[in-house]
Amino acid sequence: METKDYIAIGIAILGWTWAIIQYSLNRRNQKKDKALEKRFEVYSSFLIKMDEINQNMRTDPKMIYGITTEFMEKLLEGDEHNTNQALLNFNSELIEYTKKSVQPTMILNQELNKLKLVCSGALLPKIEEYKRLSSDYVDEFQIVLNRISTQKDINVTAKELENIGHSDRIPMMTELWQTIEKMMRKEIGYYKK
Repeated sequence: METKDYIAIGIAILGWTWAIIQYSLNRRNQKKDKALEKRFEVYSSFLIKMDEINQNMRTDPKMIYGITTEFMEKLLEGDEHNTNQALLNFNSELIEYTKKSVQPTMILNQELNKLKLVCSGALLPKIEEYKRLSSDYVDEFQIVLNRISTQKDINVTAKELENIGHSDRIPMMTELWQTIEKMMRKEIGYYKK
């Protein structure tokens, strides 16, 4: 074999090596891009679902204060039969309201579980903390609603209903939510300068 044959073989080996390296790099970049696209899809779906939940909660005409106002009007203006009927109606409306109030939290937990599957290790503790705080809020709400049936003084019950969420939990959830949004944007590359 001559020198030019060795040179041709060397060039061929270098060419194949370069092609394999390029293929490996391209494959790795495609996997990263696909993971980033999936993460973007899940994050944007989550944010859209959260907007829907927030909108539904704001525009619900049967908020708990409306239920108690109707109940108090019937309770104060009626005789014993009307009062008993008002109590029955209040109880059934409260049960229905409780079912509706739990539904957004179930949807939120489902969406947070999807996020947990695709998020980074840095974002995961924030999502778990947000999930814990939202579950804690619902638990408090359920406790107050359960007390309504056993509470004799309607004024105490109304005061408890007004105070739901007035703890440090809401500011913590708001701050945590803002942090989660920033981290999601950073993970999908929207915070790069």
